Formats: sequence, structure tokens, C-alpha cells
Amino acid sequence: MGHTYVKATFYNTVDYVQYLEGKRKLGEVKKAEVKALVDTGATFPALPKEIISELALPNLGEHPAETAEGTGKVELSANAIIKIEDRIAQSPIIIRPKGTTPLIGVVALEQMGYKVDPTTGKLIKGLPLML
Repeated sequence: MGHTYVKATFYNTVDYVQYLEGKRKLGEVKKAEVKALVDTGATFPALPKEIISELALPNLGEHPAETAEGTGKVELSANAIIKIEDRIAQSPIIIRPKGTTPLIGVVALEQMGYKVDPTTGKLIKGLPLML
């Protein structure tokens, strides 16, 4: 199976909530539209530092994690709202080095009800995760 990429929009959560409350227009919400790699081996979404800065997401520091390179630490930012097509999710974001590819992990995919079809490599809609 090849790689699966999607168009995703990441929003600053505080701005987005203010939009929902009618205190801000959608055009005033900090956002970043990216082509993101769907990584079913990753738990959380990940964005490069320059996009984290663009969204003005605070850095929550380093946290222990298991990564593709083994056990170590990753930097986390505050939650962001992630939108793919007509569905949204909210998740903390792993901060990656500048210039790296944005990633969508399984937490956001499951919240939105998406699965990867292994035969086509495309996202298919199911029911969103209900907690």
C-alpha cells in the first residue's frame, strides 16, 4: 500500500471556540491548511514548528513517548481543532522539526470516524467515535 495524504485544516482551539460562541468571525480564526500524511502508526497528529507558530499554539514541553526511533521524548503543543472534509476532531499536537511533513494520527481519525481502505489507500467515512 502507498502513502495516503489528505487536505486538513488545523485551527487554534481558543480562536475556534470564540468563533462558535459568536465572539469572532471564522476568517479571524488562526488556521493552517496542509497536505498531511495519514499515519495509522501514530497516535497524535504532528505539525512542524513553523505551523505551530503560525497557529500560536503554546508549547506544553517535552513528554516521554515511544516513536519510530524508539523510546524518547516529544514536544507537545496545546490542543488544536483538526478538520478533514466536513468532520472535526480535537487533539494535542506533536511538534516536529521545521520543514517536516504534517501527520494525522489515529486519535483524530477515530474521532472523525475515518478509516484507511487498504485496497485503495483512501479514507472512508464511518461513524464518528462516540464517548
